[in-house]
Formats: sequence, structure tokens, C-alpha cells
Amino acid sequence: MSGKVTENSKLTHANVVDNCDQLEKMMKQVSMQKFEKLFYPDDVAPKDFERLKLVGEGGYGKVFQVRKQTGEDKGTIYAMKVITKRKVTGTEKDLRHARDERKILETINSPFLCDLHYAFQTNEKLYLVLEFLHGGELYTLLERKSDWPEEYARFYLSEIILAIEHLHGHDIVYRDLKPDNVMLNLAGHVVLTDFGLCKYKLKKGEKTLTFCGTHEYMAPEMIRKVGHDHAVDVWALGILMYDMFMGGPPFTGETPADKDKSILKGKVRLPPKLSASGKDLIKRIIKRDPTLRITIPDIKEHEFFEEIDWDKLMAHDFEPPFKPTLANLEDVSHFDESFTSIAPEESPCKAIVTENEERNYLFNGFNFNRTSKTKETRKTTSAARKLTTTNNVVTAPQLQCA
Repeated sequence: MSGKVTENSKLTHANVVDNCDQLEKMMKQVSMQKFEKLFYPDDVAPKDFERLKLVGEGGYGKVFQVRKQTGEDKGTIYAMKVITKRKVTGTEKDLRHARDERKILETINSPFLCDLHYAFQTNEKLYLVLEFLHGGELYTLLERKSDWPEEYARFYLSEIILAIEHLHGHDIVYRDLKPDNVMLNLAGHVVLTDFGLCKYKLKKGEKTLTFCGTHEYMAPEMIRKVGHDHAVDVWALGILMYDMFMGGPPFTGETPADKDKSILKGKVRLPPKLSASGKDLIKRIIKRDPTLRITIPDIKEHEFFEEIDWDKLMAHDFEPPFKPTLANLEDVSHFDESFTSIAPEESPCKAIVTENEERNYLFNGFNFNRTSKTKETRKTTSAARKLTTTNNVVTAPQLQCA
């Protein structure tokens, strides 16, 4: 009798070990299935978008012009940024930037900053579906129009200032202001895009040390790696202003070391056709000591912008100097032909399943659906009004704590 019990005990122990392995695999599979349900908010997936044109490409992925094929917004033209997970999970810095870009896109709310409509993911890729900006890059416009009137530059700079001011008001440092990231919408107004290098939640008085940006637009404190703050965006604004009038940034060089030397010690030749107020503004912005650099509020008060009514500008009450001419809403003639002439295909990915599973958890909470969020907000607001209105007297909602 005891012998049978011992034998059964051994068998049971072996089975338990085997069952534990199977249970672990099952738990992991169940967990992944739960996660996969979160991949696509309200069943929005890559298959719901028809890729029309490639309109941009960077180190981490591609940007396509796409058409929504399902839902209430069927037929709407969007921009879809496709990011390869493998390329943004190699370092902690890249991972942080990818996560922060998604958070920033949901946080910001300005007519001068790009709107996020959907965010979702697959095992290998992240998808950001954004408003499509038919006017293309300011860079392309600068290339096509060599001699800019001062009022043109004033208009675009003033809208960029409102965009930067909004970011700073949300403790965000942009860190990549350049003509390539300034785009124009259907009406010709400025919209900033690409928040992949932003510093998120940097409060006034704090500094960060991450070295990033486009070299010619980097501030001296970034080059010196002594810590930087929101003032780097002001410096970049001055470089952009100079670029508009001179056809290129003031500090250049053949090698990175040459560029560093130019930024830190090079002399600036002010645009000869620029007004006295314009020259004064550039000099006040391009101060190598960030503590002496003019601030955004002071820039708005500067003589160069005395004709600007900032409230009217925020309301889009100024007529843009250039309005994109389009054959139809799929027209990409204002984008670089070196991209639009290429077939709009995603880059293939090769990755091990276990690696994919780990990457998926790194982007938990990434998904977003503006339509659902808007509906939920309306529903919540409506419910709150009903609950807080009694005998025509409206009372503030009370927070209930368990």
C-alpha cells in the first residue's frame, strides 16, 4: 500500500513540474491574447487604411498618405506614420522618445500643432494616424521661393511662435525646429509635426542633458552638453528666421566638428535686406548665453511683430501668404518627389516572436482613438450635467471616494 503511494507521489511530482511549464505557457498566451485585444482601438487596424503615397521617411520609419476605408470617417485622407519597434527599443533614450511622442500628441491642443486621430500597433510596428497637411513642408516652399518679402516671414514665424508657446506651456521642449518639420495645412497655415525628439514634462528652472536635434539648428548649450531647457527652441527660431532670408542657416561646416566650432564661435552676417527691427530680433535671439537670450513672451512684444494681433492670429483671422493649389485631396504635388515617386510599401520586418512579446509590453497604453475619446467625453459631460442639475439649479459634481 505504502509502495503504491510512493510511486504515485513520484508520478504526481513529475506531472506537477510538467504541468507548471504548461501552465506558465498558457498564462503567457492568455496574457498576450488580452494584450492583443488592446492592439486596435475599436477594431482600427492597418487593414482599415489604404496606402496612397509615400510622403516622408526617417531613421525610424515612414510616413504615408492614406485613405480610411471603414467607419464614420471612411474616405478621409490622413498621414500615417509607421515606426519599426525594433528601431526604437534599442536604447532607453529611443524608447522614451517613442513613448513621449505618443503622449505629447494626445496632450497638445493647438491649431498650429498636428492632430492625432488614431494610434495602434502590431507585433513589429507602431502606427500614428495624423491629420494630413496638404501644403507640404515649409522647406519646399523656401526652396521654390528664393526672395521672401519680410511680411511673409513675419506671418510664418508668428504662427510658429504660437505653436512653440503652446508646447512650452505644457512643459514640452520641442528640440527639432527646422523647415522640414514646419508644414502647411490646406488653408496655408503653419502646423508643427514630428515630436519624436521632444523633452516631455520639463518644468521651468529644470534642465535636461539629452543630445539631440538637427546639427545646424542646435543651440550652443546643446553642443557643450551642459544642460539645456526651453531656450533651445528660441535659438532654433532665430536660425529659422535667418534661413528664411538668407537661404540657409548661419552656422555650417563640412564636418560635425566644423559645425560645432561655427555654432560656438562663428560670426553672423545679418541679412542685408532685413529691416532694422528684424536684424535686432535676430541679434537678441542668437545669444550664445541662454540666460541672455530673449524669451517667447518678449519676442511677441518685439517691434518686428508690432503689426501682429496675436488673438486674431490664434483664431486664424489672418490670410496666409500662400494657399496650396490642389487638383484633389489626394494631390501630393507639394511634397518631395523623391518620396512620392516611390511605391508606398511598408518596410519588411524580421523579428523573433519572444522579442515581439517583450516589445509589446513596452508600449502598453499606446493605443488611441480620437473618435471614441470624443464620444466618451460627450457622454461623460452629458451624464454629469444630468446628475448635477436639480430643479434648474446646477451644482458642481462631487468626487466620491470609496
